[in-house]
Amino acid sequence: MKRHSSVPSYLLQVFPRGGPLPEGIPVELCPPGGELIKDEPGTLIWRELLADGRQAVVKLYRRGLAVWCRSLTTGFRVQHEFNGLSQLEKLGIPCSVPLFWGHGHFGWYGWGEVLVTEWVANSQPLRDLLATRSEVSRFLDLSPLFTDMARMHRVGLHHGMLRARNILVKNYPEKPVFVFIDMPRSHHFLRDIRGTRMARYDLLSLCQGLLPYFPDDQVLLWLSAYGIPESEKMDRLARLKRFRSTAFLRRVLGAEFNVRIAMAKLFAFYPRNAPESQQQKGSRTSYE
Repeated sequence: MKRHSSVPSYLLQVFPRGGPLPEGIPVELCPPGGELIKDEPGTLIWRELLADGRQAVVKLYRRGLAVWCRSLTTGFRVQHEFNGLSQLEKLGIPCSVPLFWGHGHFGWYGWGEVLVTEWVANSQPLRDLLATRSEVSRFLDLSPLFTDMARMHRVGLHHGMLRARNILVKNYPEKPVFVFIDMPRSHHFLRDIRGTRMARYDLLSLCQGLLPYFPDDQVLLWLSAYGIPESEKMDRLARLKRFRSTAFLRRVLGAEFNVRIAMAKLFAFYPRNAPESQQQKGSRTSYE
């Protein structure tokens, strides 16, 4: 993490959405309030001590006016991430607990959107841990991570960016806990998505960054923890080894999943087998 940067200090006033704070009272944030984590043309992430004493991570995504206006109808990136993390929190799956999100014009930074989550202490990305600690691949059991992934998919939650860098390992080596973060491309379907393309993409994307560090017998244990039948595990292992994620593939699948969630919401709003009178009322019955 960086502690010093050329980023100008400018007090942000964010009207919080989605969390327990009242929406009409602005929260003041000061980038970079503490430790600067990321500074790119469109993204600013820093650690800050909130007024209530909690350590938090603040993500500021700068947007052009056209993109910001489009997000008013399609949904904001931070809104998707907030909702995805909130679902994990309700399930009791470890995650970076979301506090609130907001959007608007932030003075010097222009149009943008903000997400604030709790700071995950004593943690580091799984990718970095594997790259810097050679003993991790021999002693770290990743089965609980895959069990939690199966729970997430069982309730219809698709992560969308499930990679080793988006999993934090907390309290390693004493009592490691796997923490899910970064879910701006998450979707919540109204059904179990295990066995679908969405779930397979999460599984393939995560394993791509793990396979170079672990032997096959460990990978088979992960598949068992996820719930893959014994008769299918060797075939699934072969597919994991062949998979390669590319920018083009991510764009194509991202567009496909956006269409799928839009259709899922449409069918939920107008159930296919519902009486015509119920369809006109827009019942939100889930579908299979």
